[in-house]
Amino acid sequence: MKYVTYLRVSTQKQGARGLGIEAQRKMCSDFIKNHMGELHAEFVDVESGTHRDRPGLLQAIACCKHNGLPLVIAKLDRLARDVEFCFKVVNTGIEIHFCDMPQINTLLLGVFASVAQYERELTSDRTTKALAAKKAKGEKLGGQCEKWRESYDKKSFEQKHEEQMKRGQTKNERYLQSRDVQAFIRVLRNIFGEACKGEPAEWDWKQINTKEANRIRVLSLMKDYKEMDVEGVLFAKWDLSDVEDVKLQQKLANAITSLKRATSL
Repeated sequence: MKYVTYLRVSTQKQGARGLGIEAQRKMCSDFIKNHMGELHAEFVDVESGTHRDRPGLLQAIACCKHNGLPLVIAKLDRLARDVEFCFKVVNTGIEIHFCDMPQINTLLLGVFASVAQYERELTSDRTTKALAAKKAKGEKLGGQCEKWRESYDKKSFEQKHEEQMKRGQTKNERYLQSRDVQAFIRVLRNIFGEACKGEPAEWDWKQINTKEANRIRVLSLMKDYKEMDVEGVLFAKWDLSDVEDVKLQQKLANAITSLKRATSL
């Protein structure tokens, strides 16, 4: 019997360092060995459990459906900390096994998913209360402290310029990791396949344009993504009700230019 595995970590640092991934991979591997099976494919996401736009999970589900194979996940909270989303995945019709709960059924899945969601909400609530307590004591939350300002003023022009460049790089990295931009990148790869090979910095940007046929295809796919997003936040600032509206051409051109500029720095 062949199996498909799905692994998830919440942050880019965890993904880069392998924190949590290896432990999940071992749990899945042990499960497959105990069932005398073999690995068919592995899919990984570096996304928060609250995000529903997860390309790795969607690919894993598609692979399971196409090949008629079961999906193996190390722990329930690696799937999601959201009851509704857990059941949406279960209702895709694929067979799912959780390594830490091999005997789970639909009823128990709802209970454990509810606990996972409750834990997520508790964490968020504790963080909010802790920040509120600091603010009540008069402590500054974020921003520049006086010591940092004094230290910064003493630096040379070259040192300040280097720090500004690093901050610009960090800002670009955050921009590129946003849900809208990641979805936009997938849309462009789908429409301009040959031009969008490799990372965006390696793309042939001359081939990516907003000519009428291309514009309508890109905006139509963006509209599909927006309508499929159950949270209703993807492309929220885009009015895609009429993909043939010529006013969207400039906005789309600006989005492509911004992406090109961010990836070239």
